Amino acid sequence: MEGPAKQENFILGSSGTDQVKGVLTLQGDALSQADVNLKMPRNNQLLHFAFREDKQWKLQQIQDARNHVSQAIYLLNNRDESYQFRTGAEVLKLMDAVMLQLTRARNRLTTPATLTLPEIAASGLTRMFTPALPSDLLVNVYINLNKLCLTVYQLHTLQPNSTKNFRPAGGSVLHSPGAMFEWGAQRLEVSHVHKVESVIPWLNDALVFFTVSLQLCQQLKDKISVFSSYWSYRPF
Repeated sequence: MEGPAKQENFILGSSGTDQVKGVLTLQGDALSQADVNLKMPRNNQLLHFAFREDKQWKLQQIQDARNHVSQAIYLLNNRDESYQFRTGAEVLKLMDAVMLQLTRARNRLTTPATLTLPEIAASGLTRMFTPALPSDLLVNVYINLNKLCLTVYQLHTLQPNSTKNFRPAGGSVLHSPGAMFEWGAQRLEVSHVHKVESVIPWLNDALVFFTVSLQLCQQLKDKISVFSSYWSYRPF
């Protein structure tokens, strides 16, 4: 039986901004604690937010990647120890299935979800904090390769008599200042974007393992194909 995952603290930083600083606590595939300080650009007011003590935020990307790895292991182990493969095609079919799961696992870590601003606003993450986030702030957390990323969006309301051409932004991993969206009865625009991140060493290890595993599977496929061709074209 696996014990509970240990808690790891990651200090968030960025070479381009000191507007946002914080510490995220990761426990397996969940954020168990968050402590974030935001310096408002307009007046240098310092805001502080932390997770409510009764809340955890599941990082779906890590959870999905783990599920795909578990499925790959199941495919490899789902045979009796005495089982013997009868054809090369049978081995190739198994390797294709295993490689599909490993590729999907890797892609979940390398390709964050593209979300619209209303989707971020509707996310339960915005309700994780105490004190509650102001209505002019949005927060998103995601994995990108070996990094845990936190993005804070500052918003301002577009007045009904605004001369700006309102064009709702589509889905994106990272929205830019000027992106617009509708939320409730309001039209809003992103005024500032702050992104901070921290490297997670074991995610870096996982990405290396995915690459090596896929290479080994491909090498086995190549060898099977060579031997299959040899047996198919024997002149005797």
